[in-house]
Amino acid sequence: MEIWLVDEDPILPVAIEHRCEEIRDGTSLEQQYNYIVYHFESDGAYFWARTYLDQITVVSLFGPFDGRTTRRPTGGAVSEAVLAYLRRRFPTVQMLKEGGYMSI
Repeated sequence: MEIWLVDEDPILPVAIEHRCEEIRDGTSLEQQYNYIVYHFESDGAYFWARTYLDQITVVSLFGPFDGRTTRRPTGGAVSEAVLAYLRRRFPTVQMLKEGGYMSI
């Protein structure tokens, strides 16, 4: 049996953000969203992915878009490099399709 170490990715995020959003009614906390957002640029397209910390085994991928600020869909293919990065870290990678989120 041959054992090897994989410690490199075909792509790295250009930014990673740890975000926390709270919805409050007066002083009462109604909802809280604690999540990580990954930003990628691949072959001239922009992708982003989000995972909620209370469901850390699932990541949702969005894109491709023309850019991070405009986020206009380009209709292109999903980046295999971005998928490889996410699949090394998350058991489930999903995208929003007709009918809801679907595993890819």
